[in-house]
Amino acid sequence: MIKLKNVTKAYGKRKILDNFSYTFADSGLYVVVGESGAGKTTLLRIIAGLDKAFTGRITEGIRVSYAFQEHRLFDTLSALENVSLVSFPEPNAKTEAKARELLISLGLTEEELSLRPKELSGGMKQRVSIARALLREAPILILDEPTKELDRQNSELILSLIEKESEKRTVILVTHDSRALSLPAAKIIKIKNLH
Repeated sequence: MIKLKNVTKAYGKRKILDNFSYTFADSGLYVVVGESGAGKTTLLRIIAGLDKAFTGRITEGIRVSYAFQEHRLFDTLSALENVSLVSFPEPNAKTEAKARELLISLGLTEEELSLRPKELSGGMKQRVSIARALLREAPILILDEPTKELDRQNSELILSLIEKESEKRTVILVTHDSRALSLPAAKIIKIKNLH
């Protein structure tokens, strides 16, 4: 469970979040929506512990798996190696087998698993990044715009996987994809733009 109480965040004099309070259960799908600049990504970064410059309280010591808007893949590693990294510092055979299975289920071919990021399309990089976040065993899964570079078919596949994942852990999702709002499991959190 994650509790945020009276979380306020400002950049200089510009307030992004103002006394934001919310409790996330131990499992479930939470879809954060709001206009650009409303503080959705900032909220994710605070929950993940990446931004500590705020006032208010939050449950500390939470382990998260995070797929950023940017892919953040290692250029010198293959798609498969990038995903297998979740068992850092030494990927093992079991993790690699799971990574392979997940990437193939996300539509990558056996040949594409050995390609490096510069050889992958934007949509492929997106799926590799999501696969890495899905494979990491953490009680909180945070996804920032996971379907942004994907076509309709792959977007629906990712959203289906995300919904299934939310049965066993807390999934917090920021998206402009309206299909996420109609997922049966989705609890919608609206962030208001303060400006």
